[in-house]
Amino acid sequence: MELKDYAGALLETLRQRTPLVQCIVNTVVQQFAANVLLAAGASPAMIDHEADAADFAEIADGLLINFGTPTSHQYLSADGAIDTFAQSGKPWVLDPVGFGISAHRTSRIMRALNSGPAIVRGNASEIIGLAQQSGSARGTDSTHSVDDALAAAASLAQAGIVAAVSGESDAIVFADDSATHTVTITGGSPYMPSVIGTGCSLGALTAAYAATAAHTRQTQDLSPRVRTGMAAAAAHLHFTSAAQAAHTQASGPGTFAAHFLDGLHAVGPDDLARIETAWTTGGTA
Repeated sequence: MELKDYAGALLETLRQRTPLVQCIVNTVVQQFAANVLLAAGASPAMIDHEADAADFAEIADGLLINFGTPTSHQYLSADGAIDTFAQSGKPWVLDPVGFGISAHRTSRIMRALNSGPAIVRGNASEIIGLAQQSGSARGTDSTHSVDDALAAAASLAQAGIVAAVSGESDAIVFADDSATHTVTITGGSPYMPSVIGTGCSLGALTAAYAATAAHTRQTQDLSPRVRTGMAAAAAHLHFTSAAQAAHTQASGPGTFAAHFLDGLHAVGPDDLARIETAWTTGGTA
């Protein structure tokens, strides 16, 4: 199945299934991330207290772990939710926000990475840091380009993790038993970096798509890693299409945010098919 056909079918299935996504995420973007999931067709749950996070993870379809503004409660909640997902085999997403800016944060992100996320979604510096187990991020900003991070993303992919690198163009890198695949998605809006929560909410939407793909019959002929990689690419196509539509109507970051949510709601399979993409395959996994 071609990527854009797959993405369109997965979008329709997501809206039929409305996957429940548990988000342990930045406190500054919880509302925006929840609105993104609702607008796209998923169901959000910001359950991030250690007393109930693990129990809730049993009923959640997807999970996003994002250490942007972590509290002690969130660190403990992440441990419990990750353990639940690992035991069930359900795919989950790690967003390594600010990897490398402090020793404690870095150690906690590495602990999460070693717990088996299906997808890691971050900027170029974060992906490079994870692969090299060292950090060079400047807060939540990247000091590298997406191209700089492709080798690091490939090393994560060869370890069984889908690596989604965000930037002016996004790259989703995943591997099967014989090759490493890179999907490059071009488009979006220059307003996106000026709206708090776009990257974090992309992680949430990626979790929704991964959860949908894991339970969709028409994708079961794909290997789990390829299925998850294509699901991550579908989420990025959805995001990019909505951002492009919003940009044509916005007069600045504030109006862009509102039009972006409308765009996420309005996106259809034909819109995904119009986004510029490239798929390259090379190397051995």
